[in-house]
Amino acid sequence: MKKFTYIVSIFFLFTILLQGHFHLERDESPEFTRGLYINAYRAGDRKYMDKLLNNFGDLINTLVIDIKDSHGKLTYKSKLKIVKRVGSQRTLIKDINLYIKKLKDRGYHIIGRIVVFRDPILARYKSRKYAVKIAGTKQLWKDENGFVWVDPFCKEVWEYNIAIAEEAVKAGFDEIQFDYVRFPSSNSKQPQAYFPFKNKRKKEEAILSFLSMANERLKREGIKISIAVFGYATWHNHLPREGQHLSETGKRVDLIYPMLYPSHFADDFLANKHKEKRTYDIVFESIRRGDSILRYTDSKLIAYIQGFDWKRSRLGKDYIRVQMKAAEDAESHGWIVWNAKGEYEETYTSILDNAIKLLEPDNKPRIKETLLTYTRHEDKFKKPDNRGIEAILHW
Repeated sequence: MKKFTYIVSIFFLFTILLQGHFHLERDESPEFTRGLYINAYRAGDRKYMDKLLNNFGDLINTLVIDIKDSHGKLTYKSKLKIVKRVGSQRTLIKDINLYIKKLKDRGYHIIGRIVVFRDPILARYKSRKYAVKIAGTKQLWKDENGFVWVDPFCKEVWEYNIAIAEEAVKAGFDEIQFDYVRFPSSNSKQPQAYFPFKNKRKKEEAILSFLSMANERLKREGIKISIAVFGYATWHNHLPREGQHLSETGKRVDLIYPMLYPSHFADDFLANKHKEKRTYDIVFESIRRGDSILRYTDSKLIAYIQGFDWKRSRLGKDYIRVQMKAAEDAESHGWIVWNAKGEYEETYTSILDNAIKLLEPDNKPRIKETLLTYTRHEDKFKKPDNRGIEAILHW
């Protein structure tokens, strides 16, 4: 009788899962993440969201929604006084609490994305007090694409972004994902950047101190904290120009999302005459290396994969499906498809084709140690190959 009851209970739970009515608690996340990034404008478009979610249904379990985008604007109407003073207010989503509740009622894990240090709104606040400037002047320093940044050394900038994160937590987000938590990349042709709050500190110190503060503040709410990093961080561990240090970051966040878009790696990186093989290898090898670097931390790695067609001729016909398969084969904890425009028709087909199955956890070690050998582009004693990083700056 007990055995029969147990079987019935398992069947009932499995049925609920299939129907998408199993609601994750805030401190939980999917066993294997299958998600989409939704930009601020798409998130606020009710018709778009209804159509998207009706189509995808339980094929995905996670949504990344912009809280504060790379233009420094918030997606919703904030109650924070500092947001109103800075002028970053926006109402694409009128009632953020109700909005999140409805998404969670459909069974989705909701991640709030906050772009931190690329912020032209905050940079112009208080007579450009917090902005990165051109050395020797009061002029705003701009990266290669003309974007303005705030000083990552500035504690007031940290406080501003963490306050927004805390408000988002109260609105019901399951996870806060920080993006652009780095220093701006630059080249020799650009004016020298001046960071007014540096005070002889190293770039890595600023980035890790911000994450430590965010961790301390947000953990009080039982929230998951994550960060998006350059894909190259899984190969180098340390990107000194940007101040990103993967293994140390892993000690301060719950999840790390490397951006493993094959188009953003140098064209001859892991070159192979079979395009699909190169696309597969970039995702697979990056995850394996990243997991090895993070093996002494509790942080998990989830891949951002490419859902846009830039350099498609070099990616192979089924490049989205191939990336999904690579992430699964590498024993990643999942993937998030990135398409800045929110065009996911091809992604839908790819998910169906790949038919990813969720596996029950076993007793095998979570992370397998991988020997960090270097290709001819990855000699750690020479200047690192940053062409892939340069490419992402032009995207």
